[in-house]
Amino acid sequence: MKKYLISAVILVAMLTGCATSAERLERQAREAAMVKEALQNRRYTIDIHMMHPLRGRAVNVTSNYSVEVKGDTLVSYLPYFGRAYQVPYGGGKGLNFIAPITGYQSETDRKGTTRIMLTSENEEDSYLYVLEVFSNGESSVEVQSRQRDRIYYTGRMNLWP
Repeated sequence: MKKYLISAVILVAMLTGCATSAERLERQAREAAMVKEALQNRRYTIDIHMMHPLRGRAVNVTSNYSVEVKGDTLVSYLPYFGRAYQVPYGGGKGLNFIAPITGYQSETDRKGTTRIMLTSENEEDSYLYVLEVFSNGESSVEVQSRQRDRIYYTGRMNLWP
């Protein structure tokens, strides 16, 4: 009797594990489809969680910082720590601006990671944003400008409008 009870418990645990594995695969496929659609439409937001300055250590970001692409417009609301070479008096806008996208290139590798290189300008500087978006929505953002040190961010694509 004890053998049958142990066998039944093991069988139930195995069946439960298979169900959650199937649900997890379904959720991952749904997320990948949402990420792909957002990237194709050029309408997405990447919420920033960590900041990695060129000089210094990584910092957790606690506010609602993000990079948003709305068609041909870039909305950059990012913190910046690093060396600035030539900026307007008072620090200028930093990486907080809304500007048109002047160049956009996108390529996807066989693993489903999309690498986007976009350029933008405002009255203070010109910028190159390099975004890497994985199929699960995890993302990285590298910002290069002429007047400031490069900076790197990690975050997640906001999949819910």
